[in-house]
Amino acid sequence: MALGGSGPRRYAEAMLDIATAEDAVPAYGTALGQLAGLDPSALRMLGHPGVPLERRLRAADAATQGLPGPVRGLVALLVRRDRMALIGRITAAFTELVEQREGIARARVTTAVELDRAARDALVSRLSRATGKTIQATFAVDPDLLGGARIQVGDHLVDVSLRAQLRVLGQQLAH
Repeated sequence: MALGGSGPRRYAEAMLDIATAEDAVPAYGTALGQLAGLDPSALRMLGHPGVPLERRLRAADAATQGLPGPVRGLVALLVRRDRMALIGRITAAFTELVEQREGIARARVTTAVELDRAARDALVSRLSRATGKTIQATFAVDPDLLGGARIQVGDHLVDVSLRAQLRVLGQQLAH
C-alpha cells in the first residue's frame, strides 16, 4: 500500500524517529492505533473549527491520558491546525514505515479457488524468497479469474490469472 499523502507521512516519520529514540516503537504504534480507532463523532468534534479551540484541546487532553507525551503533543498539534482527520492516515503511514524498516511486506493474493493451508504457506514462502521480505498475506477468492492468481505486494501487481492470459491472447489475435 502506498503511503497516503506527504503530510501524514511526515507526521508518521517524526513519530517513528521519536519512538525509535525512546525504544518504544510498539507503544507508539499502539497509541496511534487507539487514536485512529476513536469514535468518528469524537474525531469530528476534535477537528471541528466551530467548536472553541480550548474545548477541543481539553477533550484531546482527556482522550490521550496515559499515552506517550509526543503522541499527546501530536494530537494537540493536529487539533490546533484543524488536521485531526489525518490521524487514521498518520497511523497507517506509521505502520507501513515500521513494516518497511523491519522488512515486512503485505501481499494480497486472489485466486479462482480457495487454497488449502499448505498451498498458502508454499506461496507465501515463494513470495518471501522472491522479494527478500517477510510476507504477511491475505487471501481472497474470485471465481471470475477462472484459474491462476492475482498477487499484489505493495505497489506491484502480478496477474497470472487465466482471465488475464486470455485477455492478452485476445489482444494479440486482434492485431
